[in-house]
Amino acid sequence: MLPEKGLQSVYNWSEEMKVYLASKGQSLWGILSLLVSIPVHFSAAAIDRVSPQESGRLPWNFEARAWRDADRLFRSDPRWLGGDVAYSIDLGHGRVLWLFGDSFIADKPGKTRRQSAFVHNSIAIQTGYDPTHASMKFYWPKTNGEPSEFAANEGEVWLWPEDGVRLGEKLLLFFVRVQSDSSNGSLGFKLVGWTAFLVENPDAQPSAWIMHRLDTPQSPARIIVGSGVIRAGNFLYAFAPAEPSHDDYLLRWPLTAAEEGNLSSPEWWCGGSGWVEQSKLTHPPTPAIPGGSNEFSMIWDSQYNKFFEVESVGFGASDLAIRWADRLEGPWSGTVKIYHPPESDRPNAFVYAGKVHSRLQGADLVVTYVANSTDDKILAKDMSIYYPRFVRLNLSQR
Repeated sequence: MLPEKGLQSVYNWSEEMKVYLASKGQSLWGILSLLVSIPVHFSAAAIDRVSPQESGRLPWNFEARAWRDADRLFRSDPRWLGGDVAYSIDLGHGRVLWLFGDSFIADKPGKTRRQSAFVHNSIAIQTGYDPTHASMKFYWPKTNGEPSEFAANEGEVWLWPEDGVRLGEKLLLFFVRVQSDSSNGSLGFKLVGWTAFLVENPDAQPSAWIMHRLDTPQSPARIIVGSGVIRAGNFLYAFAPAEPSHDDYLLRWPLTAAEEGNLSSPEWWCGGSGWVEQSKLTHPPTPAIPGGSNEFSMIWDSQYNKFFEVESVGFGASDLAIRWADRLEGPWSGTVKIYHPPESDRPNAFVYAGKVHSRLQGADLVVTYVANSTDDKILAKDMSIYYPRFVRLNLSQR
């Protein structure tokens, strides 16, 4: 059960916090993206297009539509009452792993969010690649008879999910480590590093997974590894956002090392110096995406021969945006807004967690976001929010 004070401690986004964000340029990990983007005109409708003034500069026409028929997937278990983050990983053979952040889980159907357990991460397995026809099964362990985290807390440190990837017969998952912070001027938590797990048998049901926590090197400065994880050539690449700059750095490992769970010696992209082993760094790495985002995902699209990245831009009443590049190292385009979530027009809007999903079918690009509220009372009662929402994004060459 989550006591009222517990709910408020996580979701009471006060005016003080907003003032702090504005004064410090800080962001809430995983949900705030304060970015400068290409100016785009939006209508109030659920379909948003690039304005005629901007469209002449873009290589594609974008059309994004809400995909309400697919949204039912996240509501298929009456005990799972919502969660954010929503990374997806193709496990092969029609199975997709979903990773969620802070989640409400009831011990039986019919409970409200206030009557539910509040856990910092949960997972689900989707069967079928088209969300409108797929099924979903959620998984969580129990501790003392109550729902608990899939990736267990480390004492006072909890884990929020990042991205991951299937590597041959194994599965690699990244997490950010988080701790409460009651110091003056804080947002109530602080990031204390990152970690990763290797799953030996991802073809089994998650309740039978054999997971090993990996030794991970300390990152330079305030850089958290695991946003935007992707295979390319003979390497596994991972983006690493830095706080508070939102610069996105890039590191990589040989696939052979990553498949064995050896993440001890990454190479960092250093611009003109190329790729440099972490042990040989003599200066900070070079951002692959300067002034980027702290939460996003990306795919390689063989039809357009581009890497596409999707993120949320703005604070509170945010929009979905896309950028692209020929190489992971860049240069990356600026962000182009592609969709205005209708929830961003509500009072106390808090919309974030924009992602693109590589294997899902039903559009050129399948995108999700999460709508929340800055009012914890609304979050507790309004069951139309705090479930991921699907968007269908189609591109046409100009």
